[in-house]
Amino acid sequence: MPRNYFFRLVVFTICFAALSFAVETASREQGILPITTKSAPARQLFAGGLVKLQNLHGPEAMQDFHKAIQLDPDFALANIMISFESVDAAVDPAEKVAARDRANAAKSKVSRGEQLVIDWLTNSSEGRMVPAIQAMNEVLDEYPKDKFLAWLGAVWVENQQQIARAIPMFEREVALNPEFAPPLNELAYCYARTRNFDKAFSTMQRYIALLPNESNPQDSYAEILRMAGRFDEALVHYRASLKIDPGFVYSQLGIADTYALKGDEPRARAEYALAILHASSKTEAAQWGLQSAITYIREQDFAGADAAFRAVASQAHENDLAVPEAEAYRTMASYQADGAKALELLKKAEAMLHEKHSLPKAAQQQELAVVLRERVARAVRESNSELANATLKQLHDLADTTHDQVVQIAYDGAAGAVLVGQAKYDEALTHLAEDNRNPISLSLMVHAYQKTGDKAHADELSQLLSNWNEPTLEQALVAAELREHATQSARSFMRM
Repeated sequence: MPRNYFFRLVVFTICFAALSFAVETASREQGILPITTKSAPARQLFAGGLVKLQNLHGPEAMQDFHKAIQLDPDFALANIMISFESVDAAVDPAEKVAARDRANAAKSKVSRGEQLVIDWLTNSSEGRMVPAIQAMNEVLDEYPKDKFLAWLGAVWVENQQQIARAIPMFEREVALNPEFAPPLNELAYCYARTRNFDKAFSTMQRYIALLPNESNPQDSYAEILRMAGRFDEALVHYRASLKIDPGFVYSQLGIADTYALKGDEPRARAEYALAILHASSKTEAAQWGLQSAITYIREQDFAGADAAFRAVASQAHENDLAVPEAEAYRTMASYQADGAKALELLKKAEAMLHEKHSLPKAAQQQELAVVLRERVARAVRESNSELANATLKQLHDLADTTHDQVVQIAYDGAAGAVLVGQAKYDEALTHLAEDNRNPISLSLMVHAYQKTGDKAHADELSQLLSNWNEPTLEQALVAAELREHATQSARSFMRM
């Protein structure tokens, strides 16, 4: 080793630290988050991956991030973005955990701003919401002009089901950067979820105008049309999306969801099969398999539903996908006529989540919360107050520990169900109002309003429920109840 090697190394280290400090200081003054990487091509790949992610080309974005990491294994931001919850099913759980761990291993080599992003998304994925929010607020305050961070923050808040809080965040981003398209997409969805379809459609028109050659604007417009009950128009736009990019599989999924809501369940299953064939990950395939299985619930074919959900659970177990497997058992429990069988399925779902799996803790906690909520609902249905109260306490403790809004909403829905069962309708409505995007809670609110003599609110929510067009399990269960009620009313009328 040359005698002056150590001296040169020290000088290089000092110079590199000084350069990094200068870059970070300049970035902070400009309000833009610095991006630390030793590879210029990796930086370009990361920038391209962000654009793809924001335009809902998740699998292609992940390819760019992985290529960037191959060029620079210590590229912390590229790693943490692979773990981001919004990536959803495009990345399997074990890969998210591994990417998050790589980001944290490289955290000491990046700027303070990047460290805050890593802390924010790491704490979020581990269900530590208070420090996650603290890190998010700090980095957003430090870099107020960074479009990527503003988008990331608003999407994270939206993912936490805080739609009312997300709307002004997206609106501010649109006002500051009117040519930046991604916030318009999310803002249109937020408007639609609050049933403000006029604003949703006008916002979506702006989004399409900015990205006329992208598939996702057509796909998003189709989904919002479907939410408004305009199914045939939705299908036109889903097909327009696929015409722009035949590989945009999410539009194929959207076509399947639309046929499911239209009531053409065999056609829906055929369309789901095409989507599953082109899924980019095992998690996506499992989730879309669950969607397909729900079609049997819509047909009241519970034997067919059992077979379909068991098939998904078996495949998920083989692929070590704990959340989809638990979801399959939990969904099966929701429509069982036999209470003991339902509770056994819920016990199996909970046990699956408590096993050792490589998955983000927040995902495990959120699914566990929904399992516990279903157990509370089943206990109320079976008049088992002891089980209902014990499970509700377990759910309350989970919400109190995690401060996760998704878990908190599950608790409020469960608490509302217990209070309705106790005929404490005013108290129930306070909790159920926090879960007002769940048709089951809306149905309980209708019942509570009817019992308190508030016919106007009961009728308003009944109308909302009859036009609730989102392809979820809860919608399928409530739609079946509404159809049964309508059939019974018609029979009573015929007997008059």
